[in-house]
Amino acid sequence: MSSKATPAPKDAQPAVPPIMARIAHLMVSLGIAALPRNYELLFEALNGNAGVSREIAALGNAPEQSALDAIALRHSLPSHNVLAAGQAAGEAVRVLTEISRTAEESHRQRAAATQELEEIAARLSRDPVLGISDFGNDTTRLLSLVRDILGADRKASARLGDLHAHLDGLRSGLSVSHEALTHDPVTGLANHAALIGRLKGLFKEAPGENASALLLLRVDQFKEFAETHPAGAAEKTLKRLAAVFRQSVKKEDFVARSGTDVFCLLLADVSREIAATIARRIAVRVAENPFPFMDRELPAGFLTLTAGLSMSDSAQSPAMLYDQAEQALGYAAEAGIALRIYSAEVAERSGRVYRAGNAA
Repeated sequence: MSSKATPAPKDAQPAVPPIMARIAHLMVSLGIAALPRNYELLFEALNGNAGVSREIAALGNAPEQSALDAIALRHSLPSHNVLAAGQAAGEAVRVLTEISRTAEESHRQRAAATQELEEIAARLSRDPVLGISDFGNDTTRLLSLVRDILGADRKASARLGDLHAHLDGLRSGLSVSHEALTHDPVTGLANHAALIGRLKGLFKEAPGENASALLLLRVDQFKEFAETHPAGAAEKTLKRLAAVFRQSVKKEDFVARSGTDVFCLLLADVSREIAATIARRIAVRVAENPFPFMDRELPAGFLTLTAGLSMSDSAQSPAMLYDQAEQALGYAAEAGIALRIYSAEVAERSGRVYRAGNAA
């Protein structure tokens, strides 16, 4: 991996990300409430999710919040999964209440019929002749009661079938919600939450012959690319990058997208040297391959990667392993190099940056 251009001076003040300004402007112009879940929805629309963008545009000005939430739920955006789960739980309670009410009414009708029959049996026991005479008078009423019970049974059976189908739908919806909680909606890769879960599992397992490596790969200038190209270009490019990463690792390795421009590879049972070699090989593949989209393609070399690498044998927890990879990635970006492995030098640099930030 070759050196990169000289980075900006350390004391330069970072500009406000243009996409955040665009989101704020869009909220004001469309009359959308400044809710956290709406920020995520508009971020998706402006960051390459063409389907979300089209559906928001179709709502026009001052859209209802329920309509915005419906779009987010259809596209399984992570911040809306809590909303989806809450709606499903409320609907499940309503369904179960209705089932209970149906069963209670059926029980009441059966109890009434049983009581009638017990009274007739008692009269027949006391005076068979008079009992038969009274039974003749009760026949019409009992027949009507039995017909009501049978009708209620048929109605309850049909309703229970409907409720069962509805519960199946809720179960399916919750399954989709769980899928969205652990997967990136654009690439289909695991998301940051799933990565953290995998890292927790890693530290519970018995160590292999070699350690595992966590590789963070940032796609250089991707945010600028997303903001300056037609809707859909960024989304298609992300999908192509995801395919490159999947094809570059072993079956047992783990690939995730943890940010707008950051991909993560958890490489099982590798040495530092092998992990670094894999990182360099992936960087070469990305730099050498064109990325077609729409009716054009990005020329080879348009996209490059910056990488940070940490090893599980130098961390005591999942959070520490991820933090070390982030520190290495930050060091690489600041130094203008393509790959940095976490080391004492990286830790010292991160400590200096932290202390400088506190002093500011």
